[in-house]
Amino acid sequence: MFRELYNVSTTKVMVLGCGCSASTLPTAEASHLWNLIQLSYGAYSPALSQRSVYPLFFRMVPPESTLNLMKIEVLKFFGWKQVATINPPGAKHEAATADFREKAEKVGIKVIVSETFTDDPTFQVANIKKQGVRIILGRFYAPEARKVFCRAYHEGMYGAKYVWIIPGYYQYDWWKIRDEDPVNCTVEEMRKATEGYFGIHVIALPEGDETNRVSGLSAQEYDIKYNEYVDHKSAELIGIEEAPFGYDGVWTVALALQQVEKKLQEMDPPSSIVSFTYDRRDITNLLFDIMSNTSFEGVTGAVKFTDTGDRIGPMQVEQNQGGVEKTVGIFDPARPKGNEFYWTRDVLWQGGKPPVDAFTEVHQAQKINKGLYAFIIVLAILGITLACGFLVFNILYRRKQIIKMSSPKLNNLIALGGIFVYLSIIFLGLDTNLVSKDVFCEMTTVFMWFLALGFSFSFGAMFSKTWRVHRIFTSKTVSQPKGIQDEHLFGQITGLVIIDMLILSIWAIVDPLFYHEVNGIAMESPDDDDVILIPVHITCISYWQNYFLGILLIIKGLLLIFGAFLAWETRQVRIPGLNDSKWIGMSVYTVVIVSFTGVPVQFFVSNPNANFALLSIFILFPTTLTMCLVFVPKIMMRNEVHNSIKHHTSMHGRNAVGVGGASEDIQRMTPQIERKESSRRRIATDDKATSTDDLANGSASVC
Repeated sequence: MFRELYNVSTTKVMVLGCGCSASTLPTAEASHLWNLIQLSYGAYSPALSQRSVYPLFFRMVPPESTLNLMKIEVLKFFGWKQVATINPPGAKHEAATADFREKAEKVGIKVIVSETFTDDPTFQVANIKKQGVRIILGRFYAPEARKVFCRAYHEGMYGAKYVWIIPGYYQYDWWKIRDEDPVNCTVEEMRKATEGYFGIHVIALPEGDETNRVSGLSAQEYDIKYNEYVDHKSAELIGIEEAPFGYDGVWTVALALQQVEKKLQEMDPPSSIVSFTYDRRDITNLLFDIMSNTSFEGVTGAVKFTDTGDRIGPMQVEQNQGGVEKTVGIFDPARPKGNEFYWTRDVLWQGGKPPVDAFTEVHQAQKINKGLYAFIIVLAILGITLACGFLVFNILYRRKQIIKMSSPKLNNLIALGGIFVYLSIIFLGLDTNLVSKDVFCEMTTVFMWFLALGFSFSFGAMFSKTWRVHRIFTSKTVSQPKGIQDEHLFGQITGLVIIDMLILSIWAIVDPLFYHEVNGIAMESPDDDDVILIPVHITCISYWQNYFLGILLIIKGLLLIFGAFLAWETRQVRIPGLNDSKWIGMSVYTVVIVSFTGVPVQFFVSNPNANFALLSIFILFPTTLTMCLVFVPKIMMRNEVHNSIKHHTSMHGRNAVGVGGASEDIQRMTPQIERKESSRRRIATDDKATSTDDLANGSASVC
């Protein structure tokens, strides 16, 4: 065009063309500088509607912005609210996509993802699939369309679950064409990928229209003559859809020039179009006015232009049905507002119904199964019953030698701690399936209090007893204090409890727990592949919970380590009923193993039922084992120690000690125990004034 414009041998009066937006955009931006009116027969870019940039431009086709109206009508009809767009780079594509996004947002349609590809659309198509969008609007030419649909085939983005809406101006059987750089799909694969797509385009030749036009040909007569002209090979031609608009475009130019010539001849003095030069702005203005008021019937329908030089005309939506594009709907802007769009043929769906626009997300709150909760509660109640039974036994048989020697008051605390731990499980399982959100967080707090205090009561009492035995039998000095009373041990336990209460109170005041929902990994519903199930894990958290939990775990861990140390140090003290080091060692070992196994459960097991079941077992098992290790041996030995003490008194009366024990056990003492003989003798002397039963009481105060 630039070569022709600078050709001084001939003067051009108008410019007819170009056939696509890529060529029309730069030429239309320059042609007006020569005072030339330009008419395109196939440029759809919305950017060409800007009169400030393209002041003398007209076109025979509606802009893409008008085609976007039809796309939106189709989306609205089927209730599709979420879509994706994909197109190559370039101003013409980007302007059309931006216009669609603006119009779509006004009617509540959301563009979830908008992709642009240069040559290979692999990543972009895969990303659309990843986003879960089912309705995809593409704007590209046929070569790019073949690449996109081949990639869609490999991604499985076709068939009953997907809808593609693309331009409808491609040549017939465009998906069968093999490019110089062919796509990695067979013709059959391309047929499957393209089945059911919608093509949006202007109506080039209205069907069933026999009306005579200004050319003297109806739409059908034109079609017949055109096919004869191209030797019935129109299906092989590129741009066949634009041919009728080119035909009417020539008539538009001819009629405009005819009217201009007539008006120029009527002037005084008369003039002619042949006198036009690039400086004759008056002739350009006259021609512009005539073009703006153009109105005639062409083979493509009524030819009229808007103030922006755009064509007003009907559009159609076609569907690829069995490899044949069939018109299924029409959008006519000339119809009354609200009735512009109507269907002309049934739309065929591969799945028997329109697909959904995206996966339907169903959020499922993960709650503890009531049956599982009831079962765990039964186990917890049985545990409480067991602990209460041990407590009753400890009180009823507190005057028995074996019970006195094991410090019954501390045993009471062990049983009480077990009851607290069992109770914590009841509060652990109270989730939003049974209580409100606010109460749920309160129950979580109560759970932590009962568990922490129960641990301190049970293991604090257990380790305090062992510490007293350790002090008596492992001291390096001969002289011993008068005795370590239970009150001293209660003070130690009270200290542990106060530490727990202090930490938990500060936590509750400074950083209270609050309700929190965490979405789990989405998965497809087994009943409906259009539904995505998103598990919602409900929990109560606080901002600094890791620090508070860390402090509590460190304290409990140090307590377990100290208890294990005491159990090891006193392992050689074999006086029945006096030393629980063997059982304490087993208890500590069990708790440590379970703790290292159970704590990670909170972080790696997301299913609430599995989490609750495992965590409950990790609490029930060591608690029950510890209770049994502490109390069952005493139950079994409650009638054996009395005879053992009598035998020991008759054989070794001179060595009677306040802690009691059988002679055969004392003989098996290690040399370290023998070096404590004088210490034990002094302890026995302190309590000589008591009765035989009170002597055992004295041992309790020591042990």
